[in-house]
Amino acid sequence: MKKVLKCLIIFILVFSGFDLFGKNISFQIDFSSRYIWRGFDLNPYRKPVVQPSMNWDLGESGFSFNLWSSLSFVGKDLHEFDVTLSYSREIAEVLSIEAGLIHYAWYFTENFTFKDDTSHEIFVSVGLPHFLFEPTLNLFYDFTVGDGFYGQLEIGHSFSVLKNVEAGLYSSLGYNGGQWLAEGTDPGFSDLNFGLSFSWKTGRFFAAAFTNYTFVLLKAISRENHFWFGVSLGYH
Repeated sequence: MKKVLKCLIIFILVFSGFDLFGKNISFQIDFSSRYIWRGFDLNPYRKPVVQPSMNWDLGESGFSFNLWSSLSFVGKDLHEFDVTLSYSREIAEVLSIEAGLIHYAWYFTENFTFKDDTSHEIFVSVGLPHFLFEPTLNLFYDFTVGDGFYGQLEIGHSFSVLKNVEAGLYSSLGYNGGQWLAEGTDPGFSDLNFGLSFSWKTGRFFAAAFTNYTFVLLKAISRENHFWFGVSLGYH
């Protein structure tokens, strides 16, 4: 617990200084009851996690740089640190495209090695941001430890409920083509997700509460479904 809080404090102090360079920096901290990712339970024993992130939008270039981490209350070997470099563009105010590279790392693993405890993924996302439910297709390919393909179709909709308060609905369907699965496991639809959130914003500050439910469709991932919830605080 103390180590998690120390890491969180250091993260905030270090990256809050970036805001001196302009308004292209945003921060967010999620406090979540569980860490569910593509149907996998990445923080066992149903323990909570703290997940801070910092995003740096590199002006009109279309590039952005993101640092994200998950700090576990179970053990330091489950602390995860991810770095993402991406490029995005909107075409004719109809189609949005994003592509990039993600570096996943578990630096606090005992006897850490880059070969075994980091993984790398390329991705492409294509969306229709101005259409009903804003459908987006996300394609990921891990070319190192995770070694495999994952695809996801997601939809969502947000609407105002009170002054400065928005509600958001979200759903996604994932397909696992062998990513992070045991050798010989058949691919298939892996996870069906539903989410509900309420967010409040004033100026560049916001707070949100969220709840999610995941139906796991692939037994190689899990034999149980997942429910989790949490709150987010941010400066965008």
